[in-house]
Amino acid sequence: MNTAILTTLLSLNAAARAGGTVTADQLTPWLNTHLPSLRSRIEALRDGATWQEVGALLEAAVQAGQALKLVVLGTARGLLVAHLIGYLIRELVPVTPATAWLHALAQSGVLSGLIEAAYRRIFPGG
Repeated sequence: MNTAILTTLLSLNAAARAGGTVTADQLTPWLNTHLPSLRSRIEALRDGATWQEVGALLEAAVQAGQALKLVVLGTARGLLVAHLIGYLIRELVPVTPATAWLHALAQSGVLSGLIEAAYRRIFPGG
């Protein structure tokens, strides 16, 4: 799955701090560090989720995004994280009556908005 995730993230052409767009060599160490935790949080949502669990996932996503600060410019970090979370939800959470709303969230712009709101709560004034 890491190759598919990496391909998906690279297709976003996120701006790299060093110029140009972010590369696989720049994203791979980040994915290796943060993917296991994010994946495990999302797998825990397979039987349904509470807003508290989703909030904890969003906070973990923000922390993962902050880890990209030295590699990726500005809002591109949030875009990468939102796409990663959406991808993981689609791949790891079966569509059931209890999880259909998670899939709707992952397919909408609402996920990016929630990540932005979590960022502003965790890093006020940032």
